[in-house]
Amino acid sequence: MFLNKIKKIDWQYLVNRNQALLFNSITGRCYQYFKKATGLSWRPDFKFFLGNGDHMYSARELNNLHSLFKRGGIKLLVGFLHGLVFNIQAFDKISCKIEEIDCLHLNKAQLVKLLDDFVTHALYAHNFLVPMTTADKVLTDMILDLLPRATDQQQQEWLAILTFPIKENEHTKEERSFLKVARAYQAKSQKFDKLIETHLQKFAWIGARGYWWRKAWKKTNIQNRLVSFFAQNKDPNTELRHLRQLKREQVRLAKEIFQEFNIKQSSSLYQLSRLAKEYAYRRTWRTDVLYRSGYRARELFYEIGRRAGLKEDDIVYLTFDEVLGMAKTKKAPISLEELIRRKEYLAYVALKNQILVLSGKEWQEKLKTISAQRANVSSKIKGRVAFPGKVQGIVKVIYTSDDIKKVKLGDILVAAMTFPNFMPALERAVAFVTDEGGILCHAAIISREMRKPCIIGTKIATKVLQDGQTVEVDADNGMVKVIKQIAES
Repeated sequence: MFLNKIKKIDWQYLVNRNQALLFNSITGRCYQYFKKATGLSWRPDFKFFLGNGDHMYSARELNNLHSLFKRGGIKLLVGFLHGLVFNIQAFDKISCKIEEIDCLHLNKAQLVKLLDDFVTHALYAHNFLVPMTTADKVLTDMILDLLPRATDQQQQEWLAILTFPIKENEHTKEERSFLKVARAYQAKSQKFDKLIETHLQKFAWIGARGYWWRKAWKKTNIQNRLVSFFAQNKDPNTELRHLRQLKREQVRLAKEIFQEFNIKQSSSLYQLSRLAKEYAYRRTWRTDVLYRSGYRARELFYEIGRRAGLKEDDIVYLTFDEVLGMAKTKKAPISLEELIRRKEYLAYVALKNQILVLSGKEWQEKLKTISAQRANVSSKIKGRVAFPGKVQGIVKVIYTSDDIKKVKLGDILVAAMTFPNFMPALERAVAFVTDEGGILCHAAIISREMRKPCIIGTKIATKVLQDGQTVEVDADNGMVKVIKQIAES
């Protein structure tokens, strides 16, 4: 009966994100605060987060959201951005507060109050996840409409320059910090161990995106990355200089475009360019804060679980409602059998006010047809150029951070989208190909920073390409061509 209800919805694939149930359950319930948080009159009644990471929403509801942004124009985009910054900063602040508290010595009422504060801020902050993809597309289309007439390739080059963020996200700060660690390692400095420790204090959480806290980076992760870095004959000082020069170069190129086409600071195109730069920065910033905030508050969740007899790794397989109930009763909210099923497979679905966690291999089989709707698979792979160049290499498809170890020097990294915790693999790969992404996405920005060919928005790359294939990534024309299939064993 419930499966039939699910199949009747006009599901549309939005993004693929490998996130824990604890995180997804907050996203699934946040929309009751959507208008208050964002200022937009929109509330999706249908949400579906599948076990393979696919996030599905009603096509009609997503189209309504797109229409809201399109009608609202610059004024709405600016107001939305202000709401985003306010609510994400508030969530960041409460998580910093929680991180400083020793939860071991709190009584039940104090634990419940602290958890309630965290979740309330999280519910407001999570409202800015789904709309950002839509805002990205609307903003990009507005800029393209105002750019001078030219070929698609030329317009995309201008767009990339005009929207490149000047503010640095955490992945750039982390890269600079890593390069300083590499420099100390190369010089056999006595500060090396201290620098690694400091680096992990600031950035270990990047490995734990999606509330997978056990995956936080450790010293061995950095050491292995150093081996890979020097195996590529890279010099940390050269790479540091490039990071410094990149920002200046992008500013210079943008000025040249404005001068060439006599674009005044009072013009709509100039204002949209500035807004797009801010959006490009805030798009990654918001997810960084959401994931980092959960990591900072993990001891609160662990303590609640410990008092109910659960292991630390079990917490992320619960919904936030279940954790809240557990904090009040000191009893595990699900059976051991249900926990085992959730670790095998789980999906989260909301049909209006009806919410259900679907667990176990039987549901994995039942939901296969819905997951398959996300792409119309063909052999032709074409997308948008994020950074030009043409290279050949062996495909490695990355679904989660556990897969990044597959990527060797010279491989082609293929993913739904790239994320900061993919950095060790991104450094080894010679090119990136993604299913998703607009010009403001992480893959577009990081490929420009790393000067590696990148094609985004193919929609089907992870469905068509397979580990072991040899492909040519023609990022001058936005095409991926299979040159050699996988050798038969």
